[in-house]
Amino acid sequence: MISQFQKAGDNYIRRLVTRVTSMGRAARLRRQFGEIEQRSLELPRSYRDQLAELIGRECDNVEAAPDPSLYGTQTENGVTTNGLDLGFDRARSDNVQVRMRGIALWIALVYRETRDADASESQELHRAILRVLRELKVFSSRVEGNEN
Repeated sequence: MISQFQKAGDNYIRRLVTRVTSMGRAARLRRQFGEIEQRSLELPRSYRDQLAELIGRECDNVEAAPDPSLYGTQTENGVTTNGLDLGFDRARSDNVQVRMRGIALWIALVYRETRDADASESQELHRAILRVLRELKVFSSRVEGNEN
């Protein structure tokens, strides 16, 4: 009987740790999203169409990757940096091209991660990502309409 209670307790602790870890990750991504959103909308108007195209390409690349969770991972001097951290660091760059590539990588990876999420925090983040994508695409179509 003791072993049955231990198993139940172990299962509860495992679920609790998983939930807390998931909430922590969602909070971190949400915090990063605020900066990513700000940096993407601060881009000069002439770059937003290019950013939307880069995001689309990165989303395609993530889906085509053998292991999408490892997409963008980079190892340099024995240090491995995951794609999200790499994208977030690049999104903070002063160079507009590097910034756009970082934003595109980060958004593509978070879009993929949150797409089929069960947790409400992740679903909310996914909706926010979709909103930014809509804003970028709506804006780019307005620029095309004004140029013609």
